[in-house]
Amino acid sequence: METLRLIREGELARLCFDRSDKRVNVIDACCMSQLETQLEVLESDPPETLVLQSDKAGCFIAGADLGLIASITDAVEATGLAERGQSLCRRIEVLPSLSVALVQGSCMGGGLELALACDYIVAVEDEKTELALPEIKIGIHPGFGGCVRLPKRVGWMKAVEMILSGSSVDAHTAKRIGLAALSCKIEQQDQAIAWLINKGKVRQRPLRPWWLKLWPAKALFFQQVEKRACARLKYLDVERAYPAVPAVIALLKEVVGMPDGLALAREAESLGKLVVTPTSKNLIRVFYLGEALKKQDAVRRGRPAVAGFKKIAVYGAGTMGSGIAWLASKTMDVDLHEVASQPLARGMKAMSRLANRRGRSDHQRLSRIRPVLDSSGLDHADVVIEAVLEDIRLKRALWTDVAQHVSREALLLSNTSSLSISDMQAGQADADRIAGMHFFNPVPKMPLVEVVAGHGTTADTMDKTCALAASWGKYPIIVADRPGFLVNRCLMPFMVSAFKLLEAGQKPEHVDGTLNSFGMPMGAVELADRVGLDICLHVGEHLGRALGESKQGLFVMPDWFRLMVDDGLLGEKSGKGFFVYEKGRRGARNAQLAEYLPGISTAEHESDADLGESTSVMAKAEIIDSCLLPMLLEALACLSENVVEQPEHLDAAFIYGMGFPPFRGGVLRYFSSFDTGELESRMVALGYTVPDNITVLHGFR
Repeated sequence: METLRLIREGELARLCFDRSDKRVNVIDACCMSQLETQLEVLESDPPETLVLQSDKAGCFIAGADLGLIASITDAVEATGLAERGQSLCRRIEVLPSLSVALVQGSCMGGGLELALACDYIVAVEDEKTELALPEIKIGIHPGFGGCVRLPKRVGWMKAVEMILSGSSVDAHTAKRIGLAALSCKIEQQDQAIAWLINKGKVRQRPLRPWWLKLWPAKALFFQQVEKRACARLKYLDVERAYPAVPAVIALLKEVVGMPDGLALAREAESLGKLVVTPTSKNLIRVFYLGEALKKQDAVRRGRPAVAGFKKIAVYGAGTMGSGIAWLASKTMDVDLHEVASQPLARGMKAMSRLANRRGRSDHQRLSRIRPVLDSSGLDHADVVIEAVLEDIRLKRALWTDVAQHVSREALLLSNTSSLSISDMQAGQADADRIAGMHFFNPVPKMPLVEVVAGHGTTADTMDKTCALAASWGKYPIIVADRPGFLVNRCLMPFMVSAFKLLEAGQKPEHVDGTLNSFGMPMGAVELADRVGLDICLHVGEHLGRALGESKQGLFVMPDWFRLMVDDGLLGEKSGKGFFVYEKGRRGARNAQLAEYLPGISTAEHESDADLGESTSVMAKAEIIDSCLLPMLLEALACLSENVVEQPEHLDAAFIYGMGFPPFRGGVLRYFSSFDTGELESRMVALGYTVPDNITVLHGFR
């Protein structure tokens, strides 16, 4: 099997990467062996110029083979793999030839590290060209010399930012920050190489910024780096949850000004320790879960049709509608429809704020969105998505009206979070092209989309809907048309269980703090406030009625909770709920809470949030069990009812739609680490019946 080949053109040699067995170029054992062989040829007869390039469209090198990394369980073996990769890069670096990496398409991880070993990088201006060291996203850091060579190329400040964020840059940005020596159009590649040949081989790159040579400045710089990096993970034990973050900061601080040989040895040693951590294994698994959703059969089948979509109409300019319109503007022209000018103006203003955060390219996206107060433009729409009020009669009326204006091929998609798609199709002549496309708030950030078929939805409509979601960078998961679909159905027991803890005298700060320290992005109590207590009450009662009394109280809303809603304590939207809110910021606990929950005394200061004398502080492990086991039970119930087809989809949905901590691998992965007998005993102790399909957890160990 060929992964690369060497082509001689006089005094210029081209090392062309083009795997015959994979869709993208990756660095694995086979590629390394062939690269070592070709380097022996180049070392024995070096050309004047060596060009590293890819013959695979849209991809330079996508990085190291994740399957290889995931399979390693020994730190010494991982260190050895890093040393082998470093050796390859070093051999390219010391060749007497002038070396150029001609990057067109994705250049990630080990691929960028190979490019950094060259004298120059030329970034070809292509929409698929992106350069990054994204290893931090799988719980490790660069190991083929990236931690040593990137700072020399872009300076320490930018290098630290790129390594810690794992973010990518396009061709223009790569040139601007110094990562690439040139950016050029596709037809200018030969001229770019010729220009660099005239410049000659690079001998030495100075330390930037120079003041990092001063130890007080270096200490202060990395102190601020650590402070900013850990601020995003402030509730977690970072060493245990995301060990790559402190490890790479310590490594980068140590290797400033260090000789390359010693610095590379430290990089390989540090990487070896990280590769075998549970966090790395779980994050690689999470990556595969997302990729599987984006590459599922439905997406593949629907992609050709979606590629021709040019225009979308979005109904409803509220939080969800404006978010969907902004997302769709990545690939399509958008008509944003509303019934009145005031809510339409608010929606446009919200998207303008998003554009202002991101720069010129996003202002161009904003220009693709047209505010509309009538039915104009519908005849050219390929897709219509509604995000109007959750009223089945309103949605049916909307589809009846829209169907009179759109083409027969247009998709009609609903962003409903709770209404039945089959009920929505009732009486509709175009039921075959109506489907659910449920986004999560905030739409631009949350990766998951639930795709729902009603009784009349065709397979072709489902395929196109899944492909549409994937084209916007989302992870589509097909779920059955059951009450609450998947994520909301599993989320309600999480919140209801937290309410029961408050009723038992536990304070909201203690409950939420424990869930935050577990890794949940938001505690259950604050989440209820953010969603809206009235919405939680409505959804809980709806699911309780729809799913029946057999749900072991998982959806039963407490009477005191209903009283809070009746008294106007609705959470963030009303300024008060369990906590007080001002301009979107959560403040102290609401003093009125004691009127509804007498067991909770009100602390004078938030820092005094202890429990009353009559109530003992519940252990963190008990709180985790109390809130997460009901979620697990409902997830297993969804699996047994075929709400999702594959158990792996449960983990993907929890992580990408609910924010379940990725470093734990998903809800099934997390609970699979416990002894089955012990887990069953904990369920029984909380008053739950052990489900018959609990053995599905065995497949996640």
